[in-house]
Amino acid sequence: MARGTQGPKGGEKRVAATPSLARIYEGPEMVEKLLQKAGASVDMKGLVARFREAIAQDKVPPEVIPGLFAKEPRFSGPDDAMRFYSNLFGVWDLLTAGVPEEEILAGPVATEAEAEGEEEGAEEPEERPGTTAELPPRGSVEGTQVPYEVSEATWQVLADMQPRERTRHQDRYANTQSELAEWARTVDGLDGAAQETLEYLCFELAQMFDNAFGDRFGAVRLRELEKANPDEADAMQPYVADYVAESLEEAEDDEEEPISAEELGLVDKYARKAIVAMSRATKA
Repeated sequence: MARGTQGPKGGEKRVAATPSLARIYEGPEMVEKLLQKAGASVDMKGLVARFREAIAQDKVPPEVIPGLFAKEPRFSGPDDAMRFYSNLFGVWDLLTAGVPEEEILAGPVATEAEAEGEEEGAEEPEERPGTTAELPPRGSVEGTQVPYEVSEATWQVLADMQPRERTRHQDRYANTQSELAEWARTVDGLDGAAQETLEYLCFELAQMFDNAFGDRFGAVRLRELEKANPDEADAMQPYVADYVAESLEEAEDDEEEPISAEELGLVDKYARKAIVAMSRATKA
């Protein structure tokens, strides 16, 4: 199973090709219907205004879309949900590309990729390995287990971020999960590359939980981290625990900053304790 991670030094170590959500825009009338059907609290004009403001604040779609609903969105099935989110991402892409609001509200607008595809003799673009998968809306996962798709998409989103944007997410993490961040920075037996690996792993894991569960993922407390049993991680969060295992396998093979087997064992233990504590900080 191929994965990918952005290490503390900023170098991507692994890549995987995961299908991305189609980004289309079928016009204001269709999006208006989709918004009403899903139970959104905004209409088409409100959506464009909300997206435009969010883009100006350097936000990303998963931070914005959940705020369009007072309650959980309603869909008749997976295809209905896919069409809804495809159109929302299509509107977002047009706004980020600088398409005027009036043009978007006037009717369907071809994206750059669609326009190229309509040219005579245009070939189907090849899928690039390592293309980032789309995350579902923040907090849209039911239950308390992080799905494989969220685990995979999270590292890809982080790996593809510009350093400035990733730093902003890390700052937010340090503020909202201050006890977890401080614990990862000060645990016994680690220094250098091993210490940085644990710190970044905890950040990645927290992002997975935040993406999956949103506000149901509460603050991780120091007392829960200290008493957590690392052996429970696989049963609680199999996909997250698997991500940790594969990340550390690659850290072991890193020739530039090798980590001793003893320290790798400690990083694995601490990361699994963090997984257990994060699971217990998630409301059912």
